[in-house]
Amino acid sequence: MRRSQDVIGLPVIHVKTGKRLGTVRDLLFDREQRMIGVLLENGGWVRKGRYIPFERIGSLGADAVIVDSEEDIRPLEDGQRGCYGFLTGRKLKGRSIVMTNGRDLGMVEDVYFLEDVGTLMGYELSEGFISDLTEGRKVFRPEIPLTWGEDVLIASMDGTSAQDV
Repeated sequence: MRRSQDVIGLPVIHVKTGKRLGTVRDLLFDREQRMIGVLLENGGWVRKGRYIPFERIGSLGADAVIVDSEEDIRPLEDGQRGCYGFLTGRKLKGRSIVMTNGRDLGMVEDVYFLEDVGTLMGYELSEGFISDLTEGRKVFRPEIPLTWGEDVLIASMDGTSAQDV
């Protein structure tokens, strides 16, 4: 399992030429909470967003993201702009997770995903700076995918658990 912050900022490298093709700016997820790709830095004022679809990523290594071809980098179309980013667009970071009983679990500080399949598996939560220092952050691993609402993420009461990091 990987954290989003472990991937954001990594260079994207072409496996055959060793050419640096960009830097990961964000991770993109769909409503089913599967990774659809990595967003690359824009590199200019006018340039549209670029991303690499998850299925075109050769490897999400510890020090670099590896791709087989420069053609794997695609323009971010209007349809993909509706996806969720960890840091950009309809961002996940900073959103509260609220249980269906009304209990606020905290704000999303990071997400965990399975790098082989791209499935989002957990959320690192903050209950505030002082709480983070004294108690540490919690990891919330829902058994049922959350409902990603406009303002908050909703967690079902069925099969939920939070534990210390």
